[in-house]
Amino acid sequence: HLLSLSSVDNFTSFHSRQATTFTIAIMGDFDERVASAIPAEIYMFAGAGDSQQSTEVSNVKTFELPDPAGKAGGACTSALLQTLYRDEDDDDIRYTWKETLELMREKIEEIGLTQVPQLSSSRAIDVNEELHIVPPDCTGTKRALLVGINYEGEANALTGCQKDTRNVKEFLIEVCGFERENMLILMDDGKHHLPTKKLIEDGLTTLANISQPGDSIFFQFSGHGGQIEDRSGDEDDGYDEILIPGDFKENGHIVDDWIYDEFVTKVKAGVHVVAIVDCCHSGTAMDLPYVCNVGDSEIRRDEGFKIPASGMELKPKKDKDKKKSKKSGDKAEKSEKKKKKSKKDSEGEAEEEEPKKEKKAKKKKKAES
Repeated sequence: HLLSLSSVDNFTSFHSRQATTFTIAIMGDFDERVASAIPAEIYMFAGAGDSQQSTEVSNVKTFELPDPAGKAGGACTSALLQTLYRDEDDDDIRYTWKETLELMREKIEEIGLTQVPQLSSSRAIDVNEELHIVPPDCTGTKRALLVGINYEGEANALTGCQKDTRNVKEFLIEVCGFERENMLILMDDGKHHLPTKKLIEDGLTTLANISQPGDSIFFQFSGHGGQIEDRSGDEDDGYDEILIPGDFKENGHIVDDWIYDEFVTKVKAGVHVVAIVDCCHSGTAMDLPYVCNVGDSEIRRDEGFKIPASGMELKPKKDKDKKKSKKSGDKAEKSEKKKKKSKKDSEGEAEEEEPKKEKKAKKKKKAES
């Protein structure tokens, strides 16, 4: 009763604007801190969300892709390539990030599959802008790491991953202007370097180290993916996403934390990175901070991406492990000091004991005489 209706409207409008300004300020701070931690623009297409299974396509001809080997191809890779392939004489066909996701989903649905592709990014981009595998102003070198693993001879063998890699290689050379000499291709086909954990990790770290502003990177992985228990505390769902290399039995998996720490944060500012990870549980395989799903009108912050409460830089994901290690080291140091003190005390007691024995011996000798 003390405020007129117009006053109430003004009061509500004022606080609404204040809340909006506060939200923008928070997001602005988040964006700045992300840019400080991840210098490069990185975009990743995932074959499925973290909780979804990826699927092979039994007949890539459904997508009208080049198929010299006649083997199966991954659903996400095939859908993306079919969307991006253009007639050389038709320069008017261009798609936005949002349209590309939607067209990929349509092509996957056409063959009766239910998986939903996902886009993640290191920047809060406008998804209605045109997608570029290589930006128009790219003046540097175009490099690629392509990995296709069929797990030949294993009980869980796949049939389409090598085909994915061959198709991507053709696309990058024919459509995007990549040169074969700037590609590292890892496949378990007996003709290429084996897709071992070490070679995949070395390939990613090398790309991060040698690429300079103006360069472009393309990373493709087709194979098995999975989840393991999160031990660093950075995953809301309690699981880390993993890529499974060809020698997983001997050398284990490639964890998303490692990809983030050793590749995502190491690529220099001014380098353009596009990746396609076509495997199960691949939604956040690179731990990027922004996510867009099919049907979303804008990209959003991934709520599972954690930033420290203060400081402009994101702390390394392994800080907890380092703290544990430091605590263990402090305990070991204290234990060593305790042992040394105990040893000194024992030596002191032994030194005091010696004169007592001498006195007793003298008394005994005197008594005998």
